[in-house]
Amino acid sequence: MSGAAYPIVDVHQHSGPWPFAGKWGGIEQNLRYMKRRSLDAAIISSTEAIVDDMVAGNRRLAEDIADYDSLYAYLTVNPRYLDLSRREIETYRDVPRFVGFKVHTSYSATGMGEPRMADLFALLEKESKPLLIHTWGAGAVRSLAGLAQRHPRLPIVVAHAGGDAWREAIEAAQHAPNLYLDFAISSPERGRIERAIAALGPQRVMFGSDATLFDPLYMLSCFAEAEIAAQDRALVMGGNALRVFGIVVSPP
Repeated sequence: MSGAAYPIVDVHQHSGPWPFAGKWGGIEQNLRYMKRRSLDAAIISSTEAIVDDMVAGNRRLAEDIADYDSLYAYLTVNPRYLDLSRREIETYRDVPRFVGFKVHTSYSATGMGEPRMADLFALLEKESKPLLIHTWGAGAVRSLAGLAQRHPRLPIVVAHAGGDAWREAIEAAQHAPNLYLDFAISSPERGRIERAIAALGPQRVMFGSDATLFDPLYMLSCFAEAEIAAQDRALVMGGNALRVFGIVVSPP
C-alpha cells in the first residue's frame, strides 16, 4: 500500500516508446515510477499496440506484466480493424490481467463520430469491461457523449477529460452516467478537478498520470493541490478504479 490511507490506482499509463522524442522505457520504467511515487496499482496500455502493431504490442504487454501483482492491462483495439480487434478480444477475454480496452482516436485515424467507431463500441459493450479512450477537443467530446448514450452498459473513461474541452466533458458526463473523467493532461489549470467532482460527484473522477510519457508526480501534485474532501479523495485516487475495473490491491 502507499503511504496514504487509501490505495492509489493509476488508470492511465503506457509502456514502450512513442514515435517522438522523449525518455521512454518498458515495464521497468513503469515500475520505477510506481515505486518512486508510491502507486499501488496501474492499468497500462502498449504504445507498440497503439502506434505500430496491435497484436504484437498486446502480446508483449501480457508477457511483461505477468509477474507483477500491481500491474494490469488495457487491451488495445482499433476501429479500423474490427475483425482483428474481435480476435484480440477473444484471445484475451479470460486473461485476468486485462481489465479494460484502450482506443486511441488519433493513431487509429478514426474520428469519434465515424461509423466504424460506433461499430467498435457496439462490440465492446458486450464485453463488460471499461474502455479508456483518447479524447481531445469539443467535437470529440460531443461525439463521445452520443456514443456513451447509445451504449449505456459500457463504462467509458474519458482520457485527458477532453483536453482543452474539459468543461464540455464535464457537461457531457452529466448527461451520460457511464462517462468517467481522467484528467491526465500536461497543461496546468486550476479548478478542473474540483468542478468535475462538484458536477458529477466523486464517483465519476479517476486518477491517471499518462506515465511513462510523464512522471506521475505531476498529476499527483495536481490532485494534492485540489480541494477535495477526505472521503472523496479516497474514491478519486483509487476507490473508483477498484470498483469499475475490478482491481484488487495486494496488501503490504
